[in-house]
Amino acid sequence: MATKSAPHPAIRAVNEDSESVPYSGNDRGLAGLEHATSVSLARALAVGGLSRLDPSLTTVNVWDPAAGLGFAGYLLVDALQRSGAQVRYRGQDINEAAVAKSRRRFETVPDAEIARADTLAHDAFEDFCADLVIVDAPWGMDWQGSAAAVEARQKHGEFGFGRPQRSDSTWLFISLALEKLRPAEEGGGRVATLVNPGALSSGGATAVVRERIVQAGLLESVTRLPDGLAPNTAIPLYLLTFSNKPEDVARGKAMIADLQTEFTIQRRHRSMRGNAFRDLESGLRTGKPGPRNRNIAVRQFTRRDTRLERVSNEGKRLSWRVTTYADTPIDDRFLESRYGPASGVSVVGDNRETIDLDPSRFFGDDSRELFKDIESKGWRARRLSSLIAFEPVSVKASGNSAPDGQLYVPTTREGKVAAETSATGSSGRVLSIRLDDEVVDPNFLTAWLNSEQGFSSRRRAIEASSTGTFLHALRSDSRSLMRWADELIVPVPDRGTQLALVSADERLASFEAELNAQRESVWASPETAESVVSRIAGAFDDSVSAWLDQLPYPVASALWTAETASTPGEQQRAYIHAWEAIVTFHATVLLSASRTDPGNSGEVEAAIGDALQQQHLGIERASFGTWVIIIERVSKEFRRALEGGDADEIARVRRSFADLGQGGIERLVSKNLVKKVNEVNTKRNRWLGHTGYTSDEEWRAQVVSLVSDLSELRQILGNVWTQLLLVRAGSSKLRRDGRVQTAEVAVGTRSPFKTKDFSIGDEMIHGNLYLVRDGSQTPLRLGQFVQLRASQRDAQYTTYFYNRTEGASVRMVSYQYGPESEIQDDAEGFRSAFGGLALG
Repeated sequence: MATKSAPHPAIRAVNEDSESVPYSGNDRGLAGLEHATSVSLARALAVGGLSRLDPSLTTVNVWDPAAGLGFAGYLLVDALQRSGAQVRYRGQDINEAAVAKSRRRFETVPDAEIARADTLAHDAFEDFCADLVIVDAPWGMDWQGSAAAVEARQKHGEFGFGRPQRSDSTWLFISLALEKLRPAEEGGGRVATLVNPGALSSGGATAVVRERIVQAGLLESVTRLPDGLAPNTAIPLYLLTFSNKPEDVARGKAMIADLQTEFTIQRRHRSMRGNAFRDLESGLRTGKPGPRNRNIAVRQFTRRDTRLERVSNEGKRLSWRVTTYADTPIDDRFLESRYGPASGVSVVGDNRETIDLDPSRFFGDDSRELFKDIESKGWRARRLSSLIAFEPVSVKASGNSAPDGQLYVPTTREGKVAAETSATGSSGRVLSIRLDDEVVDPNFLTAWLNSEQGFSSRRRAIEASSTGTFLHALRSDSRSLMRWADELIVPVPDRGTQLALVSADERLASFEAELNAQRESVWASPETAESVVSRIAGAFDDSVSAWLDQLPYPVASALWTAETASTPGEQQRAYIHAWEAIVTFHATVLLSASRTDPGNSGEVEAAIGDALQQQHLGIERASFGTWVIIIERVSKEFRRALEGGDADEIARVRRSFADLGQGGIERLVSKNLVKKVNEVNTKRNRWLGHTGYTSDEEWRAQVVSLVSDLSELRQILGNVWTQLLLVRAGSSKLRRDGRVQTAEVAVGTRSPFKTKDFSIGDEMIHGNLYLVRDGSQTPLRLGQFVQLRASQRDAQYTTYFYNRTEGASVRMVSYQYGPESEIQDDAEGFRSAFGGLALG
């Protein structure tokens, strides 16, 4: 694509806040919200149209074939006029009330006409050639009533790309828009349109029209927008742009972008972020890849679909459909990669090819992380469909037990995989699975599916095979269940490894049972307590020490100080300080993640401020209790978003945590973690409030209690800090395949830190602290409440945590050994860090 040096001057006006609104109470009564366009969608259409519009054009013709209440067209026209262009606007709509409202809106535009007409049946402005066309037509609208007129117009040369299925008129509007453009030899024109998912992926006659337009080289871009932007529906929407100008459309390529998570929430209403429009405009104008866009060959839109089958060892013929994207052929190589060598899986029937424009297939595939984890152990990753003896069957969780080799798999978030329905802990229905046990041991698969990786695989399979746009539900028919089995990724190590892991898992379960029995025995015979604990403690003595190398440096260094304290009293104070470091760091992480959505964060912080005030606390003097309240309130908001099941909300939350998996985020915001920090806060207040003499024996008992709390915290968090790394950003480079940035990995107890290269989307600010994963689109910038300060003499680091505001300064304290235990900083520099938490 050719590039242009600067955005069109009208772009700035598009993104400015306007006093005009997309609809009002009167509009709702007159025409209904189906004729309204929200501010965000209107801006998306405008940015899509303007991004490569020649800024030297002094007169711009705009056609709006589904004008509705006229807001989207008016926003575009107003922006062009404010940039100095003369605009000729022509719009039409079938609804009389909408046309009347639109005409009133355009009364101040000198050259604007809006006609009442069925656009599919009649062009009210036949001699009008457009430089820009915006299409916000009814999504998924049936065109049966206009069929005769459409067929007649096609005989006279219109609808040259063909007629789609009568259930959806989207591609009829797009066809008309493309035919309305000024001819390429006269300067050409652009189209920006909003479509629903079905328009991108449906088959039949619609797929034929879609393919003809794409193959004609007219498609410029496809962008996934956030759900819930329209005033009358929450369905997912996509922005498509087209052009008949060769300099706009690269030969055989198109831009795809994913702005699904680029929204903010205020008073429970969604709107797109300003930076999302800037990213979209930059990608379209320059043709260069960015944090949320890339260019792909048009052939990668090819989707293939076919039927597979295999005969199980018990003679059952199993059949299912498989779909591939990104122009992936379904051949012998594909079958071996997906199902393993000599799997017995074969293709039955021909491949069906479709041009599928859904860009979601190219972004955020959780299966990559799962495959990476399995293959890092030297194991093979397989699909359950190649390992089962019979089709899965949906049964009641309270049903009868089954023969050996049978597994029961819950299809909800609750419950675990078990050999008996009663052991699943599920209250609904479960899937009954019988394995070809020559390949994978049932006990091994049961244990793995109950692990964190196994649960992630189960959740992914349910989401990938469920039906429904909003409420995802796994159907119980054999076709849907076989699709689920084909989406479930499982590891298949060698037989010896499977049996060894089963044995280890069973022994650990027996240890757990024995440990519970020993706890009961202590209460039955209190005099044995000391001997019981001393006998078992050896196995757990290094649990906290072993954890240090996985923890972020600010927490690990504070814990190391506690581990190396010499006297019982010093240890007690050091462990309390370590817990203060933990809650400050954790609250800072959650607050930083929450603030990636400024709109919603404002409401959350207002609620936190009220809660702090009620308990006579504040961020100005940040006590242990202050951070606990922040953890409580922010965790609750993130749990609400995750448990709601909304795909965009979940994607937004994952983006907030640098694309950490949902399971890891659930650990960071769990109710158990909130409960644990509250328990430690209670102990801390009781012990620090005790001003009398404390014996060494009491100190030791308190230390044991705090260390026990740390062990429980480790169990709650799991290995989340090995997945989400704390780093100090260094230099970065923009390569052909994206941005790579070097960073110091601030993990463990030692500094200076090792450096590592990370593939990222958004560039990290040099010298700042971030939480990041390799491949993160948006690394999470850590707030100022936790800081690393380098020594002047060497490369060693000291961690400082915000403590309180004192006049024009803030006090930062250190919980590790260093040259100073505290430093002063400028309070003014913390104004943004306080945000909505400050009292005044």
